Amino acid sequence: MRSQLTSSRVLTILALSLTAFLLMSADGNAQKSGLNSQAAKELSAAGVDKYLGEFTPVSSEPFNLDWTKHTFDTDGGNGPICIAGTDYSVFTKAGNPEKLLIFLQGGGACWEDFPSCNVTAEAQFPPPAAFLPGIFAPTSQDGSIPNDIGNWSVLYLPYCDGSVFGGDNDVENDPNFGTRRHRGLRNLSAGMDVARAEFGKKLEKVLVAGASAGGAGTAAFAPFLARFLYGNNVELFVFNDAGPLALDPEGRPDAAAARAADWDFAKFYPESCTECDPAGQQTEIIQWRLDNDSTIREAFYETDGDLTNRGFASANTPGASVGFLTQSDYRDILDAEHGALNAAHPDRYKRFIVSGGALPLGVVFSHTALQSNDRFYGLEANGVPLYQWTNDFVKPPGNQSVWDDNVEAFVPFP
Repeated sequence: MRSQLTSSRVLTILALSLTAFLLMSADGNAQKSGLNSQAAKELSAAGVDKYLGEFTPVSSEPFNLDWTKHTFDTDGGNGPICIAGTDYSVFTKAGNPEKLLIFLQGGGACWEDFPSCNVTAEAQFPPPAAFLPGIFAPTSQDGSIPNDIGNWSVLYLPYCDGSVFGGDNDVENDPNFGTRRHRGLRNLSAGMDVARAEFGKKLEKVLVAGASAGGAGTAAFAPFLARFLYGNNVELFVFNDAGPLALDPEGRPDAAAARAADWDFAKFYPESCTECDPAGQQTEIIQWRLDNDSTIREAFYETDGDLTNRGFASANTPGASVGFLTQSDYRDILDAEHGALNAAHPDRYKRFIVSGGALPLGVVFSHTALQSNDRFYGLEANGVPLYQWTNDFVKPPGNQSVWDDNVEAFVPFP
């Protein structure tokens, strides 16, 4: 249901403005602490926050013992909604009241002539606590490895908009959907409003994480919404679990152009992000964020043999003659794009990239890790376990021991 009042959005903007005012130095220039005031103004002017405070669930009910399911009214197509017009729901689970994990689920992508995405929220409902995987669990399955993040409160967002949580457009006369509703930003904003209503706004830490398509959404607009909702006092972390932000737009220009047209996300780029290009590399929005948010920390996980992401990055208009990206091709893209982010902000953007060689082929080709018990608790890069690297990531800088830029030397898989 669309709220009749947008007071929460107004209060959020006022809170950010007040924060910026309080951080002004004697000469009138804003000190660098969190998201600076000019960046916040640009994001709001672009409409990134336009759906905050707009929607409230029509029902909230217990689900799988540990979760609460919050369902929205599609409002005739104007509310939060899945790509084919079905209801959208998000889920919350109470844990540490000072720490919140916001998790964006994955599930492919859809654009013109490329219907390859999850289409219903029901297909991604979360499991009960006894079966929580990977980062959601307080320990590994045998109980031998602790996971501090597993005790945090959780907002879990199914993915069914086809536009990696960033779209804001309808495409008519689609042969698969009729009207194809790319409402990613609307769904994401509605879900994050639920988190603030359920867990309050005075949090110590917020980790925005996502896998695959959810990882792409995590690295795009979700951190900005978190800043609008929680301000600069919260410690804000971003974990992109194999979200394909680094692609091959020059080699596959038709696919890049189709995504840009169908999802219509470029209108949300801030004015000063002059390198942001809807048909180019989407890592530029991360660069802009790191340049303008002085305390945010971001992590990226990937394998250079990732078969799913190499396939996604190889997609173009059907019938176009393009080859499938090799492991070497994909690694070059990863090194160039994510390496540049680390080079520009070495203390706040770090990578965990696994290469081929002695690893079992299933791991070499695998896609994502945070929701896998085997990979989250068992996978290592240069001898460092992923679970330990991830837990270290959200610790204060003085207490970190293994959160380094961890990129294995390239080894072709056998």
